[in-house]
Amino acid sequence: MKRKTLYVFGNEHLEGDKLAREVASSLRGFTVVHCRSPDELLGAEGDILILDVVKGIRKPMVIGDVSQLKTRKMMSLHDFDVGYFLTLMDGMGMGKKVKIVGIPQQGEKGKLAREVLALVG
Repeated sequence: MKRKTLYVFGNEHLEGDKLAREVASSLRGFTVVHCRSPDELLGAEGDILILDVVKGIRKPMVIGDVSQLKTRKMMSLHDFDVGYFLTLMDGMGMGKKVKIVGIPQQGEKGKLAREVLALVG
C-alpha cells in the first residue's frame, strides 16, 4: 500500500505559524514534505493533501474546496501564499484534487496529531 504524501506548510520561526510542522513530526503513515514555497505543489503526483495552520479555528478541519480559502490581494511577491497559489492552480485547470487539513494556531501537538489522523488517516 502506497503511503499518502502530506505537504506541510508553516514557518518554524513564527509562533503562530509553526504548529503544523510540529504536528507533522508526530504523524506516522505519511510521507511528509516540508514545503517552503507553494510552487513545490506543482510537482505533486495525484491528489494533494496539505497540513497548515488556519487562523481563527478551534479544532482541526478539512477544507476540500479551494474556493473556501480566503485570499487577499497581492501587494508583492512576498504575499504569494498557499491559498492564492491553489486558487491560481484551480483556475488554470490543473486538475488536482486538493484537501487541506487546517489546524489551529495553538494546541497540544499530540492531541492535534490524533485529530488529524482521525480526519485523513
